[in-house]
Amino acid sequence: MHDEMMTLIDDCIARMTLLRDQLAASRRVQPGERHTTVLDAIAVAERFATEATRTVSPPSVTLSPPAAGPVVRYSTAG
Repeated sequence: MHDEMMTLIDDCIARMTLLRDQLAASRRVQPGERHTTVLDAIAVAERFATEATRTVSPPSVTLSPPAAGPVVRYSTAG
């Protein structure tokens, strides 16, 4: 379990760091781009929470799998 948790944490940190870099970049951004990046960060955190819970939970606990589909994007254009 220890190795699996370390891998989950490392993966989450790496993904969050990439998203943070997108938010911190000093460049022009497209409308809604920051909002989308934040939604992506939420999806990363949710996936970590689901997988970490699955790792530390007894085998008898049944959890629904994390969303494997695309991240839903919201548009403010229109």
